[in-house]
Amino acid sequence: MYHYVFSVQDSFEEQATQGSFIPHGRQDVLTVAIGGPEHPGRVRAAGAGVTIRQYFGSAPRMSHSSSSLPLEELQQSTQQIRDQLEESITEKVMRQLMASFSQMQSQIQSQMQSQGLALPLDPLVGPSGP
Repeated sequence: MYHYVFSVQDSFEEQATQGSFIPHGRQDVLTVAIGGPEHPGRVRAAGAGVTIRQYFGSAPRMSHSSSSLPLEELQQSTQQIRDQLEESITEKVMRQLMASFSQMQSQIQSQMQSQGLALPLDPLVGPSGP
């Protein structure tokens, strides 16, 4: 068992030196070789009483308010996206309305023709009308 673990560990160490395995925090060569996570609250081979935070250090804190863009640029970008979205939605709704209007107009015309009535040639209301 120990021979297997050390041969696996050696292969991971070799990968680490070549750059294909990058140890990160508690995900080190030994943990990967064993195939399971460390016992919570201790660091293997670091001695009694050594905590994870003492050994690995504190995790870096990420600020939620930090941004790579200044606030004014972020607001401008957001407004541009809103404008483009509104324009796109308006265009899509207008196409759907025109298609619905055209379909209703065709249905009314065919219904009137079936009753022997005719539509005026220049309708007062329509896509190009007032």
